[in-house]
Amino acid sequence: MHEAAARNLRTSERFLLEPPISAQFGTSPVAICDISAKGARFRHGQPLEMGQKSVLRLAIEGRSAPLTLEAVIVWTQLDAAVKGKFVSGVRTYAAAELVDGMLGHLRHTRRASRIEDLRATDRFDLSPLLDGEWNGFAVRIENLSARGARIETPNPLDAGATGTLRLMNIEVTAEVAWSALKSVNPAHYRNGLAIGEKSEQLRLAIGQLCENGRAALDTHSLGLKLKILRARARQLAPSYKTSPGVPAEQYLLVQGVREELRLNPDEAMHWYRRARITIADPTTRAAAPAIADHPDALAVWEYLDRSIDASIIGRAFELKS
Repeated sequence: MHEAAARNLRTSERFLLEPPISAQFGTSPVAICDISAKGARFRHGQPLEMGQKSVLRLAIEGRSAPLTLEAVIVWTQLDAAVKGKFVSGVRTYAAAELVDGMLGHLRHTRRASRIEDLRATDRFDLSPLLDGEWNGFAVRIENLSARGARIETPNPLDAGATGTLRLMNIEVTAEVAWSALKSVNPAHYRNGLAIGEKSEQLRLAIGQLCENGRAALDTHSLGLKLKILRARARQLAPSYKTSPGVPAEQYLLVQGVREELRLNPDEAMHWYRRARITIADPTTRAAAPAIADHPDALAVWEYLDRSIDASIIGRAFELKS
């Protein structure tokens, strides 16, 4: 059950829209940059609030009427590419056949191209950007995972092209999954690369970058995953029985996070490293004596931003899942 819940977080292919599709979120005009069966990302001129719900209306060329989807804002931020603009991500709700038909139409008319293979590992944002090489030319690496990277280049790369990415004394063969304009003046492009080899070396590189304070988990994907894990635990809790002292919803949430870390080694590495730091902190040991010597439990506690009492996490680990 927990494995299915964790895998469900990464089962939607995303499609890049070129050019972006004009739409309305409530009364706000937006430009949809990419879309999937479960959500979309769009740019807009006025700020929106996380949790805000409205109807997303898409005007799609070749269709007689706009497509309408229920949507809720799950993250929002300033647009790094355009000053004074914003970027937001929404979770959408609609009949599967309606969304599948829309995506099929967009692909058939060549308005949409798949961004990447189904993501099986989390991304780590790099700050400052990491210098690297693509086929011998200097590039800057914006984020990295065990199976892919996003690089910045002065010219667009052709989707489907293969090449060699070099970073931190690692050389890997990669395929360009997508390319999109990042900024106009001067021109820069973002390019998504799919990497199918040397995942362990990439994980070690990510670990080193994290140790040096150069890499951090992509907070948007982490926040969305936590929302989904919490919602699933809340949904299943009424029909689930646990031992006294361990609320069903919190038990299911803990087990969901444990499974998520088991399925995602590079993300787990980040949280176990945080746990090792936590173990060495006398103040934290005093605040969480029940799990002070249990790195797995501490990793879950940190992942949940310490929102669950440490003693409950300790008891949840003692129960058989």
